[in-house]
Amino acid sequence: MGGRTVAAIACLVIGVALAAWSLAHGQMLLASVGFALLFAFLFLVIEAMNKAGKPTHEINPAANAAWSMKDEPVQRSGNVGAAVRNGEAKP
Repeated sequence: MGGRTVAAIACLVIGVALAAWSLAHGQMLLASVGFALLFAFLFLVIEAMNKAGKPTHEINPAANAAWSMKDEPVQRSGNVGAAVRNGEAKP
């Protein structure tokens, strides 16, 4: 496990225990410290998810991209779509 993983787990365990104990005994200052540790845990988890979503290697563009054909008209053989809609198409 990496250092960030250990720090995230420590923030979670200590934050939950500190917040629960201090809220049970009415000590709001320590409860806010516990909640700050929980927010630090959430920050580390979200940061790890963002890092995991990025590719580790360079993505090369395609040699023959589909957008290179966007200026060419579509080649159709007759008005097939209208014939199918009107029921005139032959099987």
